[in-house]
Amino acid sequence: MARLRAVAEGCGFSTTSLRKGAEALEIIKRDGADLIVLAGEPPDMERVSWLRIFRQEDWGRNVAVVVLSDSSAETDLVSAFENGADDFILNSCDPAELGARLRAVLRRRHERAEVQGGPMSGGPIVLDPAHHECFVRGRLKNLRRREFELLEILMRKAGRVLSRSYLLESVWGMSRQADTRAVDVAISRLRQVLGPRAGRWVETLPGFGYRFSSGRSGAR
Repeated sequence: MARLRAVAEGCGFSTTSLRKGAEALEIIKRDGADLIVLAGEPPDMERVSWLRIFRQEDWGRNVAVVVLSDSSAETDLVSAFENGADDFILNSCDPAELGARLRAVLRRRHERAEVQGGPMSGGPIVLDPAHHECFVRGRLKNLRRREFELLEILMRKAGRVLSRSYLLESVWGMSRQADTRAVDVAISRLRQVLGPRAGRWVETLPGFGYRFSSGRSGAR
């Protein structure tokens, strides 16, 4: 914890350490935050459960969250991302890299907020980034944050094939060389939420990547 505090303060952040998950939720709701680093399991709840609860709250949706972990297991990484983490960093990470990644998470969050723009539509899907809402044939769909961001970038670049490595870097902020199935899992869950017909607008091109149909490629 002392190492994390030193890195964060070296980046110019003002820091507060909180041990209990419930207490942290109350204080963040009251005082706000720009960046949260989950550096361990709270004694009163699982870390992933805390993250899920946090992201369900309106005041927790736009706060940057980083998970700092001793585990390099792919299941832990995917779980963190699918429940709303902006980055997943190993405790063994070099301090200079840790600081750079904390700054990068905040920068991506600010850039995303600046380019949200108005609602987008494609086929039966309407996506409103400013209000974090997704509608399929007029019905509101409850997308997790990572699924929402994937759909947003796919729709912004409708008709273009986006590689798995591009999505890793653009949505997750991870290296293009990262070996993880996070993209595939998120795409699968996105299609499930959209439904069997609307989900076909998110197309897989084996060996190339994914794209949102332009309407000319057969998705209906």
